[in-house]
Amino acid sequence: MAKTDAKKSFLKRLKASFSDLAECEEVDIKESYRLHNKKIKVHVGEYPFQVNLYGDTKSLHVYPERLLNGNPAGTPSGSYIIFDPDRYFSTITGFFRLQDGDKITLGSDDERQRDFLDISEHPSGRQLSISNREGNLVFKNHAPKPGSCIAPLLRDKKVNRVVDWRLAKARGLRELYGGEIKPLDPESALTLIREVNLILEQEVHRPKNNSGQPGGVVVLPDGSVSCIVADLHAKTDNLLVVLSQNGYLEALEAGNAYLIILGDAVHPEGETKLDEMEGSMLIMDLIFRLKLRFPSQVFYIRGNHDSFSEEIAKGGIPQGLLWGKQLKNARGEQYKQEMGRFYSLLPYVVVAEHFIACHAAPPTSATPIETIINIRDNPKLVNQLLNNRLQRPNRPSGYTKGDVKKFRKSLQRDADTPVIVGHTPMSNDDTIWENVDGIENHHILYSSDSEWVGVMTQIGDKVYPFRYPVEPMTSIINSLSD
Repeated sequence: MAKTDAKKSFLKRLKASFSDLAECEEVDIKESYRLHNKKIKVHVGEYPFQVNLYGDTKSLHVYPERLLNGNPAGTPSGSYIIFDPDRYFSTITGFFRLQDGDKITLGSDDERQRDFLDISEHPSGRQLSISNREGNLVFKNHAPKPGSCIAPLLRDKKVNRVVDWRLAKARGLRELYGGEIKPLDPESALTLIREVNLILEQEVHRPKNNSGQPGGVVVLPDGSVSCIVADLHAKTDNLLVVLSQNGYLEALEAGNAYLIILGDAVHPEGETKLDEMEGSMLIMDLIFRLKLRFPSQVFYIRGNHDSFSEEIAKGGIPQGLLWGKQLKNARGEQYKQEMGRFYSLLPYVVVAEHFIACHAAPPTSATPIETIINIRDNPKLVNQLLNNRLQRPNRPSGYTKGDVKKFRKSLQRDADTPVIVGHTPMSNDDTIWENVDGIENHHILYSSDSEWVGVMTQIGDKVYPFRYPVEPMTSIINSLSD
């Protein structure tokens, strides 16, 4: 079917759905409709919608969530994203996802909607509900006259805007990484890691320890905006997905944001062979390139897998020892030594105005920031920050709600400041867990899931969780022309 015929067919179905409604003012095409109080079910297909609230003073967009390889996400029971078009394409902001069975009621009473969609607190009250029923959208107006208005966005530049926007980011990543995404040759890799280690020796935002070196804490300036990922475990595509979403890459390039990686970027898990280390080399190459490009904005926090220790093992595979051996075989002894030096130079904790983060766990005793700055003198503290987990009957030395509270107090942060850690996924079917163990504002982030990659992102003065579908970004970027 030709594109023109497809549009006519869609408009015919749309008009049938709205046969008893009055046409409202033109939004994007002539066929736009004012909603009354009855429910309207519309088969949207591949087309996005514009929604006008508050007497047409606030416009939002509803787009089918499509992957960059051209396949709609989960169709025919597809998912949709709802966002503010005035912010979504230009800054780090939030969005809402409607999967099959989900429903959202738009209005000013929801704090997240105010932060993500720039909806004013006034006028208050519900405006419009949208439900996803097996890929069809059900609209119901709740606003008084003139009511909410919806219109399909059928112009090509509108239909493909989100995909085109993300493809532009993918091209930007290809340019940033100098072309094809692949492991560096040994000489280039050695030069790169040496340059990164020189940066770490004088890394900014790290108070000096008693030896005059950058200490174990990154203290970000007030007013800063951060994106946090954790435990990538050699999932290169997951990192590239994050950089191709939201406004993260643009904000880094503009000097307006920080990227925080909470360790354990190496050593595969899940369906990948546990002794395969090429992916670990590649993801570290990509992170090092980011650090070199954004030396004062990208921070890698040490994790327990950031080591050559024989104690680092999974599934009977001594990943720590194997990592060191394969680095030496592939890139030489000097490169392995530089990687060990990289590990020794890393910080362990990030303290920002609106969050605290580390790889695994807060200390189990009150620990002043000066002690963490001088962490190299305290192996017990190193072990807790890198390896500890929540207290359980079989783990009596694990951390508790009281330890999270003490961590905030020791770092002079408010009692409701989010504490974000990685290291301990709570299940095999998610990537972010909020308020874990009933501890308010204590979140676990694990960004190596095969289907979704999780990030914690600051919007205003709050830190929010976002999930993005995993895509084969390496092959997508490599398929693009220079």
